[in-house]
Amino acid sequence: MEKKITTCCLRNLMVVVTVLLLMVVSVSGYREPSIAHAEGSGQAKTVSGAEKVYSSAAQAVFYLKAYRKDGTLKTVGSGFLIGNGKALTAAHVVKDAVAYEAVFEDGSVQKLLVLGADEDTDVALLSVKDIAKRPVLALSDDKPSARHGERSFAIGYPLKDGKIITEGIVNAPTAEVNDVMRLLTSAQVSPGMSGGPLLNEEGRIIGLISGSFRTMNGIHICVTVEDIRKLLE
Repeated sequence: MEKKITTCCLRNLMVVVTVLLLMVVSVSGYREPSIAHAEGSGQAKTVSGAEKVYSSAAQAVFYLKAYRKDGTLKTVGSGFLIGNGKALTAAHVVKDAVAYEAVFEDGSVQKLLVLGADEDTDVALLSVKDIAKRPVLALSDDKPSARHGERSFAIGYPLKDGKIITEGIVNAPTAEVNDVMRLLTSAQVSPGMSGGPLLNEEGRIIGLISGSFRTMNGIHICVTVEDIRKLLE
């Protein structure tokens, strides 16, 4: 009888020890769950890249309409303000037309005059009135004005009410195309964007949109800052 009691006690003791060991293992293996804290909604939003460039430059870019002598629409394109009542566009946009209008994003329309144009480099200087309160764009003063691989942003009007921005890189800051030095970019360009600006990350002009290669998909042609400066001098 005593032997049975002893055996029973030993079994009970082993059960108790086993339970205690399991509790110790469970406690020692416990890890407080990590908590992912959401960032406060009051933090300032960081604006960069295309969004930043567009917000600072878009209001200076306008939809350009060129008319024939009979009053019919000949060509549409883009242009942009550079200050002191002046604007720029591509020479081929205003070629052989007699009247010109700038249509701004707010719907206002301003008459334009062509002050000068260089058909070889494809840049034209325009005069525009009543733009005192509108933002203007500045030429890049970097030396050189653009660099291989630099991010570039094209803004223009492929549609009448559809100003867009595209992003790419400078494929070549200078490349000879039909005996003229051009800037090449991968920023997408569509018909109607001719005459619009090509900008760097600071929103400064590094080129003026001129056209695209027929044989090189995704590579587009811009007037260089150096040729723009020559017309402004």
